[in-house]
Amino acid sequence: MDAILCLTDYQQHSDQPFLYGLHLTRHLHNELYVAHVKDDADFATLEDTTHLDEATDEEQLEEFKKLRAFIQSNTTEENQKLPVRGVIVGGNLWESILMLTEKYDADLIIMGMRNRMSLAGRIFGSLASRMINAAVAPVLMTPPGNKFAPIKNIVYAADFDVANLASIEKMVAWSQALDAHLYLVHVNDDPADNVWARQQMDKIMHALEEENEDHQLSFTVLEGEDIMDHLERFMQEVKADLIALTAYHKGFWDRIFRSGLAHEIIQEVNIPILIFKP
Repeated sequence: MDAILCLTDYQQHSDQPFLYGLHLTRHLHNELYVAHVKDDADFATLEDTTHLDEATDEEQLEEFKKLRAFIQSNTTEENQKLPVRGVIVGGNLWESILMLTEKYDADLIIMGMRNRMSLAGRIFGSLASRMINAAVAPVLMTPPGNKFAPIKNIVYAADFDVANLASIEKMVAWSQALDAHLYLVHVNDDPADNVWARQQMDKIMHALEEENEDHQLSFTVLEGEDIMDHLERFMQEVKADLIALTAYHKGFWDRIFRSGLAHEIIQEVNIPILIFKP
């Protein structure tokens, strides 16, 4: 990984996405760009490497000082030497995020959720929906009330097919760098599909284990009618610190996201959620 873009708005819990950004940067050895977008403000992008005398107006200068104070107040001594760069930009929020993602070639975008919503709302609603549908990088979202904890157990839940292979390989690399256990969990509401899933994952697991002999990696098929309940219980059993999903627009996950039961269950999920695009 080369770069992470972490978005902040200074709201309550906005330190949490930044703390996860620092944690990943320490282990993945990337550049961390911490960005604040002043929505509809009329000033150019200003980076941490820029001398403050180059700020073009008072509002731009004050915003940059605020960002620097945010970064410094939330960076512990052990993280002081990490490659963290502050960035402020004025303009349309969505267009600015896309511009920053492209400018820094971000491999991951981290953002916090302001309100407690269902997972469906987080993924398919508002800015989060646009991020996942249009952003070229995976998106890591921290729910409100989430308190940072080192990532040691990761659950990646998906319908496993060819479209997921790149995401699985990326998760293997990241979890290895984090020294975390990666649980690959096949979820599907068609029991007949589970035989195929086990065959597919046996092949994937064999290939991954050959290349990563010391890696903590396991595969589980969740069976039963109430698959979301099984997933929640599994996450509790393995003490998951992060759940990863691939955002589908059709099929099983689309039905899950639209169900009232899923809304009720996922409201209780209080760990970061990493979303890949298929």
